Amino acid sequence: MVISIFVFFSVTLSHRRDVGGQEFGGMYCAILIVNSFVVSAAILQVFGQDIAELPLVATSNGNHGKGYFQTLFSCIERLLAFLKVKCLVLPAAEEAESIWTEKFGFERIKPDQLSSYRRSCCQMVTFKGTSMLQKTVPSCRVVGAPL
Repeated sequence: MVISIFVFFSVTLSHRRDVGGQEFGGMYCAILIVNSFVVSAAILQVFGQDIAELPLVATSNGNHGKGYFQTLFSCIERLLAFLKVKCLVLPAAEEAESIWTEKFGFERIKPDQLSSYRRSCCQMVTFKGTSMLQKTVPSCRVVGAPL
């Protein structure tokens, strides 16, 4: 079995970053490939060192429950830690909220904190019927660095 993980450093439909009033800078696509097939993917937007957002994730049919997204998510967390991003947020569908909170360590964002995020990151994605969740990004461990 061959497993590869790629992060594409620009997700835009054109070379312009500002399209129709929407700013697409700092948007990335991470994919996990197993035996030449994409099995899991995520869209990630980094708003700077304070916050990043994971608005969309997907795992292909037939590959649920195999830990592929957990592997991809772990790599995303390490990338964010390396970039010194402090917090990761995401919109969670009601039926998926318990997975995010119990399996991945997210918690609901308090209304005042969500208002603050929206003021500083007005391009955050929200979907009707979702709850906004957050998680502190674990610190990056550097090999050979003193603990």
